[in-house]
Amino acid sequence: MVRSFARKGEHPEADLWIAPFSDREPRRFTSGNWLDEAPRPSPDSSRVAFLSDRSERGRKSLYVIPIDGGEALRIFEEQGDVSEPSWSPDGHFVAVLFKESEAQEEKERKERREDAKVWDANHRYQRVWVIDVQSLEAHPVSPEGRQVWGYAWSPDGEMIALNTTPTPRVDDRFKETEVAVVSRKGGSTRMVFRTCGPAEDLVWSADGLYLAYRSRAGQVPHGDYVYRSTLEGGEAVCLTPKYKGTGEYLCSFTDGELLFLGHEGVVSALYRLDWEGKGSRLRIGKASGTIGYSVSANANGKRLAMVWQDGTHPPEVYAAEVNTGGQESRRRTRLGAELEEAALGEMEVVRWESDPGIEIQGLLVRPCDYRESERYPLVVQVHGGPTSLWADKFCASWRDWAQVLAGRGYAVLLPNPRGSTGRGAAFSNAIFGDVGGGELQDVLAGVEAMIERGLADPARLGIGGWSWGGYLTALAITRTDRFKAAVMGAGVSNLISDNSLGDIPSANLSYFRDSVYHDPDPYYERSPIRYVSNARTPTLILHGEEDKRVAVAQSVEMYIALRTLKVETQLVTYPREGHSIEEREHQLDLVRRVLNWFERHLQPGSNSNSSGTTRPT
Repeated sequence: MVRSFARKGEHPEADLWIAPFSDREPRRFTSGNWLDEAPRPSPDSSRVAFLSDRSERGRKSLYVIPIDGGEALRIFEEQGDVSEPSWSPDGHFVAVLFKESEAQEEKERKERREDAKVWDANHRYQRVWVIDVQSLEAHPVSPEGRQVWGYAWSPDGEMIALNTTPTPRVDDRFKETEVAVVSRKGGSTRMVFRTCGPAEDLVWSADGLYLAYRSRAGQVPHGDYVYRSTLEGGEAVCLTPKYKGTGEYLCSFTDGELLFLGHEGVVSALYRLDWEGKGSRLRIGKASGTIGYSVSANANGKRLAMVWQDGTHPPEVYAAEVNTGGQESRRRTRLGAELEEAALGEMEVVRWESDPGIEIQGLLVRPCDYRESERYPLVVQVHGGPTSLWADKFCASWRDWAQVLAGRGYAVLLPNPRGSTGRGAAFSNAIFGDVGGGELQDVLAGVEAMIERGLADPARLGIGGWSWGGYLTALAITRTDRFKAAVMGAGVSNLISDNSLGDIPSANLSYFRDSVYHDPDPYYERSPIRYVSNARTPTLILHGEEDKRVAVAQSVEMYIALRTLKVETQLVTYPREGHSIEEREHQLDLVRRVLNWFERHLQPGSNSNSSGTTRPT
């Protein structure tokens, strides 16, 4: 699927493409002014199932098209919130996740403007539906009153494993979830096991006796490790107990094995893993860069396809042979080739010591006109999450500013402080009970390391970030006046009020020992608003008005505080936008404002020599 990064109109648009494994050119497979997405080849490779809103914009349904072209046939009468199509192993059925449609009575009430909203009532559940490709008969198979977040077909196609929660609230995914199995014909389910957090990427063993999945390895409900459970229940067995990276994707592979993708430091790694936990790394392509969270293998497992990128190459499709002595992967698309000709800064891995004995890793993007003897304005951009990381990827979007800034003469530091992924479960869980403590120290130590290196001008330092990066930005400007400019994007200013305004309050129990309602003091102690009277840094605040993850009220609270304290500040909100900014004009506006804010306060047109004294260029 190929789509633009930004949405120009009311609805996104995307096409399907086919890229041969050989050196022949990729070709557009579908086209039109609609959204075609989630292509899934049938087991015999004769057909492709995909989702499209070509019948009615904004309301998707399921289609099947022959692999050699022709008309696409709609095989699912329902349309709306449809996702995750998956063929049965025999190719006779396709399953999808479908959120229950709004009842006709409810629609009529809204038309009469009788539209009072009762919270946590009349939930619309996402369920698994199975469609017979020949007869076009379709029916839901998962139980009523349970939200399905993920599912997997059994090897014989007779059963489906489900990961469910009691309600559709995203917050439920941070609590106990249930894995059960159900017949593809529907009926009663049989519970297999329960776990804290989601059981991600469910995979059946070839003999149908086990389920593998990714799940948490510590307090944070992230899919760090791979586990195996029997269909009879009982205690799960961890297949990757000593893994020093962070799991990100799991799927079935050849000969009944598993294919496991992880982050190790700032790069990706692929492993084949058996059901006893024995693994071997696949030496495919470059050792650097990042693989997207989906890898596709052919039927015999000898060929892989993936999306790969690094600091100076945007995401493209690559293909590779397995077990051919580390043969280079083949680049199969050049959809973003013109970006490689832009003014890009070189990216390198950097390390520094934070607290004694604590080594932190990150990425440094040099200015595109970098000269060893000069100092440059430095912007440190903090990633979101906090259970996430900066990887060796192409950072040039509305949210990832590194290459945009490098083209304007800035050096950009992308730190992975404590709480980040890629360094094992202990590292990503290290901020439990210490939110904003060690991780902020790690960020500030990285800035000092770049000054000591002779790269960063200590008089021209900026900081910014989105989501959790916005939170740490707000916290930083209340703890130090080191920075001359800051950009707080969709950040949290008050951890107490945020707990009741966002859609995942239970996530806080990954980082705090008790809820805010039982012990609010630790939340207030680590809130930027607690120390806002110390702030002196000019701060640009950006936020989507429909954000459900971090309410826009968090930015308003910080803005009012800074304005009242006569700190230079500006608040910009974007109508119709949620936690991500999707509309093209809004993305362009956001990037321009970020550039202008740093330009105004850091003056990148004036470089410094290695002694730190400013001179014109």
